[in-house]
Amino acid sequence: MILTQADVKRRVVVIKHFVAIADKCRFLSNFSCLTSIISALGSAPIHRLNRTWQQVNARTTQVLESMRKLMGSTKNFLEYREALQKAVPPCIPFFGIYLTDLTFIEDGIPSIIKKSQLINFAKRAKTAEVIRDIQQYQNVPYGLQAVPELQEYILHNMQTAGDVHEMYERSLQVEPREREDEKIARLLSESGFL
Repeated sequence: MILTQADVKRRVVVIKHFVAIADKCRFLSNFSCLTSIISALGSAPIHRLNRTWQQVNARTTQVLESMRKLMGSTKNFLEYREALQKAVPPCIPFFGIYLTDLTFIEDGIPSIIKKSQLINFAKRAKTAEVIRDIQQYQNVPYGLQAVPELQEYILHNMQTAGDVHEMYERSLQVEPREREDEKIARLLSESGFL
């Protein structure tokens, strides 16, 4: 949706809108959609739009950075895990963390205790703990009403967006790479010197 806008100001409006949606997801404890939006805004086709990002206001940038920090992988996603513990259901956790945890349990803990050749029940208990953690968030539904028109709009845009290579080509069309002399001339012009 950002790349369909030829005008920089319209791209800025769409970015601000997505940051606001992500912030609402954070408020609703929908960490899955929050992560998806943050990831999309950080993808190469969007991240490279320097002229667009330069016009995004400080407040929007600050909100986006706080969400990136929340969902950051620092200290094994500590800030996110703390927010998840404090979240009041309903809640949609970021499932990737659970997959990472299950992978570490599977790969890092032996299934059989070597000396005795017994089943390692501690490993099974850790796996069950992660699965219980996932299940606890499936008990309380959101009280939201479906909006079919919005669902169709989102689905249509996702289907027509193309793959990352097509999006990158579109990104280059809306904001071509600049030579250094072109960049200097543009900045001088934008600042009123030319």
